[in-house]
Amino acid sequence: MRLAVGEGAIFTSSRREALSLLAAVPFLSAQTAAPLEPPPDQVRLLQNLLTRMGVAVRLNGGAQQVFVIDTGAERSALSAELAQALILPSGPSLVVHGITAAEVTPTVEIAQIEIGRRRFTDLTLPVFPRAALGADGLLGLDLLSRFRLTLDVNARQVALSPSGSTSIALTTSADGTRLRQQDVLVAGHRGRFGQLILTRIEVAGVEVAAFIDSGAQYSIGNLALMRSAGIGQTTDPSRPVRMVGIVGGAVTAQTGTAPAMRVAGRSLGPTPLLFADLHVFQVMGLIDQPALLLGADILSRFSRITLDYGRSRVAFGGVLRRRPSPAGTVRSP
Repeated sequence: MRLAVGEGAIFTSSRREALSLLAAVPFLSAQTAAPLEPPPDQVRLLQNLLTRMGVAVRLNGGAQQVFVIDTGAERSALSAELAQALILPSGPSLVVHGITAAEVTPTVEIAQIEIGRRRFTDLTLPVFPRAALGADGLLGLDLLSRFRLTLDVNARQVALSPSGSTSIALTTSADGTRLRQQDVLVAGHRGRFGQLILTRIEVAGVEVAAFIDSGAQYSIGNLALMRSAGIGQTTDPSRPVRMVGIVGGAVTAQTGTAPAMRVAGRSLGPTPLLFADLHVFQVMGLIDQPALLLGADILSRFSRITLDYGRSRVAFGGVLRRRPSPAGTVRSP
């Protein structure tokens, strides 16, 4: 299902419950030409936006294709089927780091990608089967970091605007009848692959290094966090939680419930989490300290979230009702 608004991008939602492709090395080259202050591209959200959201893009001036937005991915990626259909030239192989592992991946060369009103040129994208990506392609931080990305759950809108261009506004709700709860800003710093590593995140009183992955359905802590917070395992041995990657194989995770969790000073109460020493924690240098990947289960508890990569900060809106706890099999890259 697609929804289009004016000249803006087209966003979709998928049932596919996947964690993100994390990174590819080296970084690709991208250039952009756009108006200095274009208005944000806005569209309505579908019910399960934060697990998988997509935007319509144009490759080399052709027809629109649906690419999934993923704030946990350093590099954008393309489906092998689309690359073949467009007869895109091959590029050099790259080592791609996923949540669970790393592997050498083929690439293709793209002259131009258009996202709404913005254009990016001279791109080298890793290629994966469409069944693995769940879409024609994936938009990672190499392109998303040029924007300020606002996910407004209350207003059911997504907005893309130039990163760092304006301050984050405190406005009325969608119906205009009451003020929104004031957004709380959280400062961050860039990690190895461009993710914003945040402060002011606490799990059971333990301060953690956290980063946002909008492509991840569930939040995952490392074992150092599990030990430091004194969280006991609640996984049923007969029903293990498995994370299956686009890159690499499956990883079994433990489950546990943090007795308390605070994000930007706001209490979320008891919070179910997954725990595993994932490859992503290792390559980001976070394996030995309490660390947390913030997925959609926690992100969607806030009325809105604004990620401003240009200013290295995230704004969290008011807290909404709790989401369901994780169970079963989880798919990741």
